[in-house]
Amino acid sequence: MEMAVPDMKRNVTLLALCQGYAQTSVTVIISVSALAALTIIEDKSLATLPHAFMWMATALAATPASMLMRKLGRRAGFSIGAIFGYAGCLLCALGLDYGNFWVFIAGTSCMGAFNAFNQYLRFAAAETATESFRPKAISLVIGGGIVAAFVGGTLAGQTGLLLMPTFLATYLILAVTPILMAITIQFVRMPEPDAPVLAPGQKQSTGRPLLEIMRQPAFIVAATGTSVAWAGMILMMAATPLSMHHAGLVSDVPFVIQWHMFAMFAPSFIAGSLIGRFGYQKVVMLGFILFFGGTIAGLMGLSIFHFFITNIMIGAGWNFMLIGSTALLVTCHTEAEKGKVQGANDTIAYLLSAISSFFAGYLQIKYGWDAVMIAILPQLLLVVLAVAWMRFAGVRAVPAE
Repeated sequence: MEMAVPDMKRNVTLLALCQGYAQTSVTVIISVSALAALTIIEDKSLATLPHAFMWMATALAATPASMLMRKLGRRAGFSIGAIFGYAGCLLCALGLDYGNFWVFIAGTSCMGAFNAFNQYLRFAAAETATESFRPKAISLVIGGGIVAAFVGGTLAGQTGLLLMPTFLATYLILAVTPILMAITIQFVRMPEPDAPVLAPGQKQSTGRPLLEIMRQPAFIVAATGTSVAWAGMILMMAATPLSMHHAGLVSDVPFVIQWHMFAMFAPSFIAGSLIGRFGYQKVVMLGFILFFGGTIAGLMGLSIFHFFITNIMIGAGWNFMLIGSTALLVTCHTEAEKGKVQGANDTIAYLLSAISSFFAGYLQIKYGWDAVMIAILPQLLLVVLAVAWMRFAGVRAVPAE
């Protein structure tokens, strides 16, 4: 359903600001959760478990969040998500203060639910835009996360020792971001579909069966690209602080994560234009090339230079792969189908991210950084196969009616 939206660019700007708040939270969690966990657990191989629980909570909350937004609207959904974010920050701080690992995990799990709601900012952008502006709107809102590269990186790097235990102040200060997001989202004019007029006893249509939609080549490519973008990036990102700690570079972790986050979001400002010029598939494949190059760089050494290049290239690869996949996904469903389709897509992606996050710690502690890099390669192969299949099948992505 195409909706006329007044002041489209204003809405996209505000949604991009919300994305900045949301990704600041994710940046900090990824930067410090494993290091914070090391201070309260004995088995160091479990250091990425709080991170894994965050992504598991994101996966479990993805579909309920999507369906809730379909019923109550985007604005109400994002506001509910902010409550989870605020609670998560406080629980993380409480877990550190009492040295309770499971309270800390409860906090990162709440942050995961917050993250699940926030992932729909990119779809909200698509809904506030005309069809021609849609890829650019998605990319600009995702690009709002560039704020997180500097705010999140600074927050992670400069607040760890302000209060004891380490990182207590980090989580207390981070609690401001969901509050700011909840305030900002109230000023976005997001269109909601008109309630259909139904005859007595008639149920509202939810469109085609989900399995029928999921069999579309466009959905398969979109879901594969989204899943590999997240799972591969999370595998690398969760292991980076631990590997740098092992290499004696712990003081450089915030710097590397900061520039990784910059690389994740900066390409957004050209990704939409690239989709318009070259199409969804080629942008997804550009993401694959950068991802692959970053993985090879990671296998070449353990210096600050190698960590920096790996994080930069995989961050940029994530961006192109995710934006191309998201723009492709919105061609797969109608307005009535969007809740279940977007929810299914994100649930698959974040389940794989949770698995990647958990095994990142195990692979890094038991086998080292090279094992983490090698584990990314089979995932990337799936993207190539999916895109090649869609291309050779001669399927064109067109918006669903």
